[in-house]
Amino acid sequence: MTYTGYLQLEVGKKHDRSVISNSYFDGVFKITRPTYLPNGLPLLTLIHVGGGYVDGDRYKTEVTIGDGAKFALTTQASTKVYKCLKYGVSQEMDYFLGNESELFLKQDSLILYKDADFKQYTNVYMKSSSVFYYTEIVTPGWSADGLLFQYKKLAMKMKVYVDDKLEIFDHQLLQPCNQLENLMQLEGYSHIGTLFIIHPEINDELLQEVRSSLNDVKNVRVGISGLNVKGMVVRILAYSTPAVESTFSKCEKILHDKLYKTEQINWRKS
Repeated sequence: MTYTGYLQLEVGKKHDRSVISNSYFDGVFKITRPTYLPNGLPLLTLIHVGGGYVDGDRYKTEVTIGDGAKFALTTQASTKVYKCLKYGVSQEMDYFLGNESELFLKQDSLILYKDADFKQYTNVYMKSSSVFYYTEIVTPGWSADGLLFQYKKLAMKMKVYVDDKLEIFDHQLLQPCNQLENLMQLEGYSHIGTLFIIHPEINDELLQEVRSSLNDVKNVRVGISGLNVKGMVVRILAYSTPAVESTFSKCEKILHDKLYKTEQINWRKS
């Protein structure tokens, strides 16, 4: 199958250091050279050179983290999805985590413009000893008339398999024709943030600490839930991307302090 953008990465451990052992990219996907953070974590940035996603585009990402290796992947800028009159845009991301491996993913906002139709399938295959961290933000695109939610459809499915068993199935479906501003939907908010973390040392005490730290956050609504496995999911409703990112940052700070006794990851976004 031909993809508009394709990325394949393999990360292994060599001489007590995590290294990219294999990489391949094609189409509009490019990658930077990895930057090694103070704790030895390699950080790589994915670049889309096409300017945006258009009708008929198909994207595929595959990342494999070997036993004991760790890796961080982020995007260079927001992902813009434009008008889709026929086929829509689809994106598939598969992540494979070996024993005691760690994968940190931070995506810039997904911006859906008028008549956009976007489908995303995320599949994670991990061990109970590995760590998976993931964030995403969804926002409506600008329009000349100032109206929000003019895209057609957003469907994002995430499946997480732990030790070969399906433990998490998350389906985020947004269709503006169903009046997203109503009760039990977005309730007047325009931006949605999602944070997943699965870590063998997460417990109820840490989950409650994250809850307490977000009680005083203004102009957002936050929901935090435990998972079937050791982990948590954080959902955020807000009026702007910076508000979601600020809330993510508060979560990251606590998680890295309690789980690693280190500062949060410097994603080099500024």
